[in-house]
Amino acid sequence: MLKKQINYPAKRYSTMRIKVWCILALSLLSTSLIATSINATPAYAASITLNPTSGTVGTRVIVTGDGFTGRLATIKWDGKVAAERIPLSEKGRLEYTLSIPQAAKGSYTIEVTDDSHWSGSSASATFKILPKIEVFPRVARPTSEIVIMGTGFPAGETGITVTWDGATLKGTPASANLKGTWSISLAVPLTTKGNHYIGASGSITSAAEIGQIDFIVGPAARIEPLTGPVGTEIKAEGFGFRTGEDGITIAFDGEIIMCNIVGSGDGSWKATAQIPPSTRGIHTITVYGSSFTPIGTVPDVQFEVTPGLKLEPNSGNQGNKVTATGTGFDKNEIIAMTFGATNLDVSPAADDKGSFVATFVVPPFKGKNHTVTAVGKNGNSAKATFTANKPPPGTPQLKSPQPDVVIKIYDSVGDVFVATLKYAARLFTRTRNQQGSYSQAPKIIFIWTQPAHAEDAQYSLQVASESDFATPAMTKNNLQTPRYIVSQQDSLPPGTYYWRTRAIDSIGNESPWSEAWKFEVILMPSEVLILSIAIPALFTMLILAPIVIAWRSRRQNW
Repeated sequence: MLKKQINYPAKRYSTMRIKVWCILALSLLSTSLIATSINATPAYAASITLNPTSGTVGTRVIVTGDGFTGRLATIKWDGKVAAERIPLSEKGRLEYTLSIPQAAKGSYTIEVTDDSHWSGSSASATFKILPKIEVFPRVARPTSEIVIMGTGFPAGETGITVTWDGATLKGTPASANLKGTWSISLAVPLTTKGNHYIGASGSITSAAEIGQIDFIVGPAARIEPLTGPVGTEIKAEGFGFRTGEDGITIAFDGEIIMCNIVGSGDGSWKATAQIPPSTRGIHTITVYGSSFTPIGTVPDVQFEVTPGLKLEPNSGNQGNKVTATGTGFDKNEIIAMTFGATNLDVSPAADDKGSFVATFVVPPFKGKNHTVTAVGKNGNSAKATFTANKPPPGTPQLKSPQPDVVIKIYDSVGDVFVATLKYAARLFTRTRNQQGSYSQAPKIIFIWTQPAHAEDAQYSLQVASESDFATPAMTKNNLQTPRYIVSQQDSLPPGTYYWRTRAIDSIGNESPWSEAWKFEVILMPSEVLILSIAIPALFTMLILAPIVIAWRSRRQNW
């Protein structure tokens, strides 16, 4: 059987091929778009950090986040919402301060999510709760009732006891609830007034984990500092006084130094006072109030007085009169005084309260700061600093060499010949390690004026080839007089130079630099150069002429 062959037109076949390719292209394009839409999701996830990562109940934790895609965030503590509708920045960042809620000891998850509902826009971190105790109030009188509360203990912990200065108090133990919280009411023991320490521990929690709480049994007073010279300002704090108690007084060895202090609503108060004149050693500070807090109720505080020395004025110049006031020495102690290494012609004696006053004249000195020392025969001593204070030197005025002057190394033919002979002599007499040099330093004398307030000053001189003196060609310091003669060792070859100077007094005060003057150093004038060449040549000719004439005469006779 013969099959019938169907011949499609070429044009129709071409159209079909185009349709097939279009379908394939559309399929590939749709696949690419799907992949692109899938990959459009951010490749990175959000993250958060906590600062700190552990602490007690009530700790304020800074939650910092990054990489979020929404606009508002929600913070959850252990699965429960703790804060919500927290704004996120355009860059997906977050910062929020979270207060740790009541919970038992352990690790808890803090989770942050946003309103984008994307799984990658969620992050979490772990916070560890630690146990602590609190005491209410922190100041009380003996037999008063106080409340001790614990938080962050293990859930249901039993056998919790409270200690007072390390000893277990009666009325304990206690047990924590499911959130690790417990409380006990106790009476303040009959004990000494002042600072005491309260601690706690349980069947799981050790005392070291809790630490100790400072508790003050009142009425009590705290004084700071506890040592110093006469005139020291002390800061006094009172605790456990009667509410609004007035007439509170501070006394130093029975002498009132502050009074009419009024307590606040919680019986506390603050005041300042100064230590009065007194001898060296231990003295008693007493604090008392009205009839509610009579003398002897508040424990005394011991203050140690140390020797002190003050100068008036404490700055000046040689020849000034200075009054020295010493305090805190022994009664009737004889005092010797020095200014630096110089003994002063004074020998005061301390009075009944260990104080003395002496006047001395400032001796000659060098330097800025000087130590004045007072030493007693009983070994007590005190020091003070005297600062030299004098006007700085004025600016020196330049005198010579004058501006634009030309200085010649060799001023005459004679100078050239003398230098030549000296050079020749050095060539014959120098040792192997010595170097001969034909040149010599220019004959320059730098002269300037002594400015005001420069009686004890020294001078610095600078010479440079540039007016900014960036690289001086010659620097001379500690010059005792306002002049300097250039020596043979100074190197100033021919060229253009600038020079300036300044004064520095005995305490380091510096004057401004003087103006800079320009001068020029040349080897010799042109006429000296010509004569220096011509004269030796003529002298040589005069010596050689008879010899030449005689030689020619003999030659003719031959």
